[in-house]
Amino acid sequence: MNKLKKLTQEDIDVISEHFSDIANGLILAKIPSKEVLDLDINIEATYDEEELDINIDVDVNLDELSEIKNEDIELAIEEAYTKLDEFIDDNYRE
Repeated sequence: MNKLKKLTQEDIDVISEHFSDIANGLILAKIPSKEVLDLDINIEATYDEEELDINIDVDVNLDELSEIKNEDIELAIEEAYTKLDEFIDDNYRE
């Protein structure tokens, strides 16, 4: 794997926004929209010239009759991280 190129604040913002969009789409693909009362996704990205660390915090409030399990949401988040890695490899590696 190639080294991560030097990132600007704009790069970090683009990566964070892309990750948020991916996670939102994948979570909503696994949960029927009528069951979602509220979905809040927070992305925290830190970069120290060599390493990019991105964390996600997802808060989903579901209808009380929903049968969606936490595991379903965790799988969507794992898939989002995989797609984020692909995005970074394609756009931010030397």
